[in-house]
Amino acid sequence: MKTTELAVAGAGPGGLSGAITAAQAGVQVTLLDEYHLPGGQYLRGALQKNHAPAISRTEARSRKLLEQLPSQSIDLKTGTSVWGIEGHRLALHSALGTEWLTAKKIIIATGAREFVTPFPGWTLPGVMTLGAAQILAKEHGILPGKRILLAGSGPLLLAAASVLSETGHGATVLEVLEATHPLTWMNHALALQGNLDRLREGWHYAKAMLRKGVPYRFGYAVVSAEGTDRLTSVIVSKIDRQGKRIPKSERALSVDTLCIGFGFVPNIELTQLAGCAHEYFPECGGWVPLTDETFQTSIPGIYAIGETAGIGGAYSAMLQGQIAGLEVALELGKLNEEEFRQAYLPIKRQLGPLKRFSVMLNALFRPNPALDALITEETTICRCEQVRAGEVRRAIHQGAHTLSELKNWVPVGQGHCQGRTCGPLLARLISSETGRPAREIGCFRPRPPVKPIPLGALGRLPGEDNL
Repeated sequence: MKTTELAVAGAGPGGLSGAITAAQAGVQVTLLDEYHLPGGQYLRGALQKNHAPAISRTEARSRKLLEQLPSQSIDLKTGTSVWGIEGHRLALHSALGTEWLTAKKIIIATGAREFVTPFPGWTLPGVMTLGAAQILAKEHGILPGKRILLAGSGPLLLAAASVLSETGHGATVLEVLEATHPLTWMNHALALQGNLDRLREGWHYAKAMLRKGVPYRFGYAVVSAEGTDRLTSVIVSKIDRQGKRIPKSERALSVDTLCIGFGFVPNIELTQLAGCAHEYFPECGGWVPLTDETFQTSIPGIYAIGETAGIGGAYSAMLQGQIAGLEVALELGKLNEEEFRQAYLPIKRQLGPLKRFSVMLNALFRPNPALDALITEETTICRCEQVRAGEVRRAIHQGAHTLSELKNWVPVGQGHCQGRTCGPLLARLISSETGRPAREIGCFRPRPPVKPIPLGALGRLPGEDNL
């Protein structure tokens, strides 16, 4: 069994920052990521474009972190899935096999996943998340289709539209449909203070759209996606500030690709498996592990940072990683109290404006519950098990008022994704049908393996007390 002083699960900006900060203080670090390159989604493909200039100070800072690898102080293991946790042991799987890694301290920085509200046809080939389209364009230089529509809410719409419109290859980004209204944004103007860099980044993306003449329309949502074996068109509609469809405003668009997204949901599977206490905070993106000022969870020695601890962006994740890395170094005796305090206090002060901005984004761009009215009885909710909304609603009306109860009525949350996609959707449905708040509805409890691994790998896991 391998051992390390600090294991960091996730090599995005937050994980990189935590690993490097701890390593610089003399901590033995093992940095793990399931992708074959470090950097996470934020830096995916950033260093593959002939070192194109960074579009913001946040990206420049992230790149500087990435450029510090490889490092003799950090054992970087890419292509490695963390599929289980037991105490301070992580279960790993890679091309080299399956093994345990025991760590004195663990930082969980597994990021977030995109959230999409269902509508008829959302499972058709040609419909994908904004992030999936970005991966194709940023990393491989290809576009997912020829006639592309982007819809949803939040800053990722701008970022994705910029990337897709600049990639070219004969494709056209027809429109970008933002579900919110500009007047709603004005209510959150104070949160912009101290966040000039994030505004610059948004303006960079907006300019790219303007250069290409891509229309950006407010107060629109996709009503349905049409097609037989793949997407051929969509129906879009104007919506009011409460998210309700405006009568007689529908129009059809001929498209072969629809990229859609409504923000993010924290990836908390590992913190759940570890037994960390969680709470539902909509201003943080949903269920998150409870942490102290140094991002230590309720389980001593286990930390949660970045999007895992609440949706907040790359720079916030980097600062949180620095704080967690410093705290690990302090607890392992690599720093004294005075050294920790001098490094910690300036970082803490920077987090205040970022926190306000993150709360604003999560409040402003959270999909309105009125959009759930688009879900017909035949709309698929659980893609893994092909469970439809009608089945779910019948179970709710018969008494399934929590996700755990619902799982006993219909086979939701039991597929490959273990409810990562359908869990938040089902919680919204239960809430809309019963009026119960999300914290009473709960969330699915993951079981190892939290990521797909070969069945034979379980049998080859060293040790008698396998997960």
